[in-house]
Amino acid sequence: MTNLKMPLSKRTYLIIVILAATIMLVVPMIYVGYQYLASPQVIREPQQEHYHFRIQILIDGKAEDFGSKKYQTGYKKDLCNANLTEQPIHFHDNLDQFNHIHWEGMTGGMVMKYFGWNYIGGIKNALGYKFTSLTNRQRVTIHGNYLPDVPEGAAFYIYTGDENGYKKRSFEDWRDRDLEKFFGKTSNFPAHKLNKSSENASGNFFISRADAHESDDHSTTSEDETEQEKLTRINNLLGNVVIFVQNESPTKAEIEARFNDLEPLRDSTCGG
Repeated sequence: MTNLKMPLSKRTYLIIVILAATIMLVVPMIYVGYQYLASPQVIREPQQEHYHFRIQILIDGKAEDFGSKKYQTGYKKDLCNANLTEQPIHFHDNLDQFNHIHWEGMTGGMVMKYFGWNYIGGIKNALGYKFTSLTNRQRVTIHGNYLPDVPEGAAFYIYTGDENGYKKRSFEDWRDRDLEKFFGKTSNFPAHKLNKSSENASGNFFISRADAHESDDHSTTSEDETEQEKLTRINNLLGNVVIFVQNESPTKAEIEARFNDLEPLRDSTCGG
């Protein structure tokens, strides 16, 4: 019988080794490339921030309690020092409504995805990857899929304002815009201006641009400043948003009731 097993030539063997080595090198590079492209720049290259806004979400008239344990992040020492926090978004101190933002460029869509409503796509169960370098990446996971299912046929009715008045906003505006632009107010965090300065706008993701948390009281005070204005400044509060998820538009009375039930501001934000 003829022996069908033919020994590989040295040339064939070398080709196989090269192909295997190429695959082992290229596949990880493709995966890293996917992680990079699927991650928004504000996640890939985070810059330190620290502001707050109050959020209420009502599904068919029932308000989510963001003060409940499932939404809360335990106290971590890195929430109030010079370091960039591991995660960009938090509820803590067992407070309802009061949302803490620690990275620049967060949008309403990112906030919703972080707690379980993904209307921005991207990597499953993550906002993306933070790139310190091509070999040093951190998966920025969501807090969890805790928001209730959106009822079939329900629409999003979104409002910003306070006890003095409110206005209706579009879902796309809330989902896609930097929260500072959405609320129309600039953060007074000390690193904010430095982050946006020309010497820190190179776009090089290998350069760290996080700066120290100097103080909670950054702005020039005024003798005419009210106590509420002072607390808003100290807390670096950008605004308030109420989101109704239901089949029909909420009534004026329902909207006003939510803006008349805002979580009171405290003297200090530290603790994160």
